[in-house]
Amino acid sequence: MAEIVSPTVKQQDISLVDALWVLIKGQTKTVRKALAQRILDDEYETKVQQTMVKHSLTKAFDELHSGLAKHDAKALFDD
Repeated sequence: MAEIVSPTVKQQDISLVDALWVLIKGQTKTVRKALAQRILDDEYETKVQQTMVKHSLTKAFDELHSGLAKHDAKALFDD
């Protein structure tokens, strides 16, 4: 019976970014555009949330320093 010989392959470290990039590059242009749009939308939503938090904190600190601090923290998020 013939002996089966398997080639030995050295394991290479592949970063997650590189692995994802290979997967993305293998997709159709339509899929790549959809993924890019989702990333941009996610970035936009993050910036909107950051702006809201910044506005709320600025309002809270302004009220605190002016002596108009409200006891109900939920009221800080009301416009």
